[in-house]
Amino acid sequence: MKKHSLCLSIIILLLASIQLQSCKKDKTRDPEIQTTSVTALSPTKVLFKGNIVSTGSFKVLDYGFVYSTTTSGINETVGTKVSLGSNPQVGQYSKEVDGITATNSYQPIIYARAYITNEKGTAFGTLTSVTLPTPTASTVSPQSGRSGDQITINGQFFTAAVTDVRVSFSNIQATVLSVSPTQIVVTVPSGIPAAHDSQVPIQVSVGGQSSTIPYSFTIQANVKDYSPKSGPIGTLITFTGDNLPSYYNSYSDLSLLFGSVSQSISSNYSSSMQATVPSNIATNSFQISVVVSGKTNVLPGTFNVTAPTITSISPTSGLAGSIVTVTGTNFPTYYGTITATLGNETVSASPYSSDQFSFTVPTDLSAGSYTFTLAAGPNSVSASQKFTVTAPTITSFTPSSGAVGGQVTITGSFIAGQYYTVYFGTSSTQVYASSANTLTVNVPYGTSAGAVKISAVINGQTITAPGTFTVATPAITSFSPTSGVAGSVVTITGTGFNSPYGTSVAFGTINASILSVTSTTITVAVPSNTGNGAMKITVNTAGQSVVSTDNFTVTN
Repeated sequence: MKKHSLCLSIIILLLASIQLQSCKKDKTRDPEIQTTSVTALSPTKVLFKGNIVSTGSFKVLDYGFVYSTTTSGINETVGTKVSLGSNPQVGQYSKEVDGITATNSYQPIIYARAYITNEKGTAFGTLTSVTLPTPTASTVSPQSGRSGDQITINGQFFTAAVTDVRVSFSNIQATVLSVSPTQIVVTVPSGIPAAHDSQVPIQVSVGGQSSTIPYSFTIQANVKDYSPKSGPIGTLITFTGDNLPSYYNSYSDLSLLFGSVSQSISSNYSSSMQATVPSNIATNSFQISVVVSGKTNVLPGTFNVTAPTITSISPTSGLAGSIVTVTGTNFPTYYGTITATLGNETVSASPYSSDQFSFTVPTDLSAGSYTFTLAAGPNSVSASQKFTVTAPTITSFTPSSGAVGGQVTITGSFIAGQYYTVYFGTSSTQVYASSANTLTVNVPYGTSAGAVKISAVINGQTITAPGTFTVATPAITSFSPTSGVAGSVVTITGTGFNSPYGTSVAFGTINASILSVTSTTITVAVPSNTGNGAMKITVNTAGQSVVSTDNFTVTN
């Protein structure tokens, strides 16, 4: 009986224990959470809201939001967590998250869920999404400028944070100075790969989303400096800076001022432009300015003009028309940058280098001594040596007689390298002067036999040589042999013969082959078709003919 009561008691205790465990299990609850909303505040900022219905029966380890810019499949391992700690309160909670960058700028969607994690696992709210607003850049003011200028970009940007915004000019990043939801102020950057007066695109990026203003901004040259800072008139100045004009770009709105004197650009490349110091500068020291679209920018430093010096002129005398070389320092090296005078006559100066140039003595300058003066910009310098213009002369000629075509050497004063007209009586010929003292000329064809005057035209003046020249008449004094077969060589002796090109010989009426000619002898071969018998020999030389007195006999 006692044994039966003990068993019954044990059974009752077991049932009570099972009932107690069942009651405890019924009181265990999971956490419950809701994703209330996801609101885009800007292209980079989102407001997440959630609601904790119940924290559950176990200790909470973490709660907050998890979001993704790439996928809607958010879970414990996928997405970016925004933790709010481990002490949640039942009810609504929220978190504003900045610095979000959309992965897909064409569909900038943010996916998000509220979450709460306890010792047993993580509970999520429903998946919610929002599309980030797209920034739009519409206009720029001003519409042109140079590197370093501040410009304002207008549009809808949905942010006031400088750190959210990136602005580029043709992919060169600019410095962002200030941002509001509708305006961005930036500094135009250096290094934009475009020449002066080119249109460049501006790209605005907010939170990874971009908006481009295509070719609405015109970049202008920012000339920053130049070199050298000193030199003579005509010095080539090289300018450096950003966005200088290229060879193919227009630069009508860009000009240079050397002091108050305007100067055009002489050459330009992608990284520099050049101009020469103008010859009409009135001062030895001045500033150089660049004018772009009416705005004047004075460049750093002062340019100092170095005055020219003359050490010598050579030769110091000569005919009008002579070329004179001037030696010195700091000569301009560009045509048109200097003014030179000999006496009161302006001369044309041809620069060789900064230490030498030449000029031609005016041909109408009369004989006498003259001072050479060089003017370059504000400076003028005269040579210590005077140049003496000499009168043209012919002093002699040799030989005193000769045949037409014969060579005559005329002595006098000439300009080497020039051509002169020389007269023998009324017949003329052109001759090149190979030296300053002599002319070598051939008696021209058509010159009449007898005594003639020799003259030459020098600088418009006809200068006549002293004495007369006797033009010899061609004559045959003899020939040998006096007979022979066809092909025999005959030597004709006489005077006044010309060169082979102006001489012919005939046996009777048949021309012979000339073997050689001097002024006194002619050698010929008897022609083959003359026939046999006696016949005269005729010599034609320089337009004059002479017939032998005796006959030549052709034999078999």
